[in-house]
Amino acid sequence: MIRIRTKMAPRWIQQITSAQSQLTVLSPYITKNPTLTLLANKKATFYTRFDLRDFLSGASKLNAFKQLLKKECKVFVVPKLHAKVIMDEDEFVTLGSQNLTQGGRWNKELSVCFDGSARDKTCESVRNLVREWTTDPDLVQVDWDWFHQMAEDVERGKEAYERFNESLRTIEVDAKRANAERLNAQELRLEGERRSRKSAALAELQETVKSAHPSGINHLGTVTPTKASPCLRFEPGVDLLSWKKRNKILPPLDKGSRCLCVLNQKHVGWARLAGRQITKIAQSMKIRGILPAPFKTVQIELSVKPEDLRAMSSDTTMVVKLSAPNGVKLLSVALSYSIKKTEVLGTHLPRAKTKGKKLKPIAQLRTDLQAWIDSDHDAFENLLSKHITSTTPLKQRLAGVNADEYFGGLYSKVSVTMMFTARSNQPILVATLISDD
Repeated sequence: MIRIRTKMAPRWIQQITSAQSQLTVLSPYITKNPTLTLLANKKATFYTRFDLRDFLSGASKLNAFKQLLKKECKVFVVPKLHAKVIMDEDEFVTLGSQNLTQGGRWNKELSVCFDGSARDKTCESVRNLVREWTTDPDLVQVDWDWFHQMAEDVERGKEAYERFNESLRTIEVDAKRANAERLNAQELRLEGERRSRKSAALAELQETVKSAHPSGINHLGTVTPTKASPCLRFEPGVDLLSWKKRNKILPPLDKGSRCLCVLNQKHVGWARLAGRQITKIAQSMKIRGILPAPFKTVQIELSVKPEDLRAMSSDTTMVVKLSAPNGVKLLSVALSYSIKKTEVLGTHLPRAKTKGKKLKPIAQLRTDLQAWIDSDHDAFENLLSKHITSTTPLKQRLAGVNADEYFGGLYSKVSVTMMFTARSNQPILVATLISDD
C-alpha cells in the first residue's frame, strides 16, 4: 500500500515500534524528538551530515548525536545527503521531505510510506537505491573522538557565527524593507489597473444603456409608503409588462417576469414585473440547470451585494456563487459585467482542508468545476450573459432591498423605460432618478 502523509511522526512511531529487522535512517539533519528516541532504543543505523555550519545554525543538535552514541547506534556521514528515508529490511519504507528533527514535525511536509501489499516491489526498489550510498567504502563513522572535537569546534565558532548572523540580520532587514516596498508598489500598480478596468466597465455599461434600442414608452413613478413596504408606484393604467420597440407593440411579458434593472446607468439589480409597481430590487438572483454536464445540478447565484463585491478584487462588478444541490459552497467567480461584455476575472475556492486524503465527491466536483471554468472562460461567460438579462418568470416575490433604499428614498420621482440590447435584443429596465430642480 502507498500512503501519502503530511505528518509522518505518527506513522513512524507505529512502524518503528513494530519493526523486527534492522532499521536504517537517512536524514541530513537530526535533533532530539520522540521518533529519534524510539530509533535510538532500537539501535537503528543512521546516515547523515556532520558539518560545523549545521550545528552552528541549529539545523542539527549535538545532544541528539550524543543520545545516539550513548545507545551505541552506528552513525555514518554521507556528504551532500539530502534524502530523508526511514526503513527496515522487511516491512516498510518511508521517504519524503521531513527531516528527523523537532522542527520537522511542524513544517509543511509531504512524505510517502510503502508497506503492505506494495512492499515487495516498491520497498526493495528504494532499498537498492539506498544501498548504493550506504555501502560506499569511503563513508566515515562518527565516534566519540569526532563528537568531542566537533563540540570544541562549535564552541570556538559560536562568536564568529554570531558576528556573521548580526551582519546578515542587517542585510535581511534591508532586504525585507526593499521587498515590502516593491510589493507595495506592485499592489498600487495593480490596484490602479483594477480601478481603470472598473471605470472602463462602468463607462461601457453607460454606453450600452445609451445605445440600446429605446422602447419609446416612459413611465413616471413615485416611491410611495405602503403598509407592507415602500414601493415604486405608477399611475393607474400603467402596465410594466407591456412595451413596444421601434413603434411596434411587443407581446406582453409574463406576469412575474424578472428583468435586469439599471439605475442612473450604473446601479444594477433585478426587478420582478407585475402590474404597476415595483416593491423590491434584488441584489442577487438564483438560477440553475444552465451549466453543461456533469455540472447540471450546480446552483448559480448572481450577486451585486456590497458584501460579496468587497470579498473580491476591486474591479469586480458582479459575483457568481456556485453551490452543490445540498447548498454546500463550491466556488465563487469574480466578474466584470457591462451588459455588452461579461468577463471572468478569477475563480475563488472557499477555505477547506483536504488533509491529503482522496477527494470526497463535493471536493471533486469543486475541483472539476473550477478546472472547467478556468479552461474555457468564453463558454462560461456566454452562458452567464444569456441568463443575467433573462426574463424568466419568477414564481415567488423577490427578496431584496426596498424600493425606497434602491431608488433614493421615499417620494423620489423615477422615470422608467425599457431598452433592448443591440446584439441580443434582451430587455433592460432603465430607471433614472428625476431631480426636483
